[in-house]
Parts: sequence; structure tokens; C-alpha cells
Amino acid sequence: MANTARIRAAGAAFTVMAFATSAIAALPPQHQRAKELAAVIEVAVQVLQHRPIESITRIDNDLYRVESETCTLDVDIVSVVNATPVLGPRQFTAQPRELECAGQ
Repeated sequence: MANTARIRAAGAAFTVMAFATSAIAALPPQHQRAKELAAVIEVAVQVLQHRPIESITRIDNDLYRVESETCTLDVDIVSVVNATPVLGPRQFTAQPRELECAGQ
């Protein structure tokens, strides 16, 4: 009976630690979104060059649309795959798709 209680206690402790680790690993959604937006803006400024950004819309999970007055740029958020798992915020890059401009 004592062994069963120890096994249950160990199982409960493992479950709590597993959930605590996954909760610590991710950023809160508002902070994750802010990091994504910063990366999207950085890429969009490079691609759009002299064209000012008019709006940014989240189209889908990991997909943003940046619009200037005459151009549209979709930007994907792509997870960085590490050889060894890393605790902490999601590692990603912002990758632009082809720039589409009216009249070009």
C-alpha cells in the first residue's frame, strides 16, 4: 500500500513539473505577438524600402499582411528548429513573401 502511495505521489509530482515547465517555456500571448510584430516590421521596412507602412494585419497563425499605399507584403513567422530543445520563448524568423505592388 505504501508503494502505491509513493508511485501516485511521484506521478502527481511529475505531472505538475511537466505542466509548469511548458507554462514557463512560452511567452504570454501578448508578448509573443509583440515580438512577432517587431520582426514583421523589421522585415517589411527592408523590403518596402522608401514606402511607409500603412497597416499590418494578422491574416492567420504565423502569417501577417503589411500594406503600404500601393504595395502588399505577406510575412510568414517560421519556427527555428533547434537540434536540442530550448526552454524559453519561441525561436522564430520573419520571412517575407513576394512583394506585390499596384501598377508594376
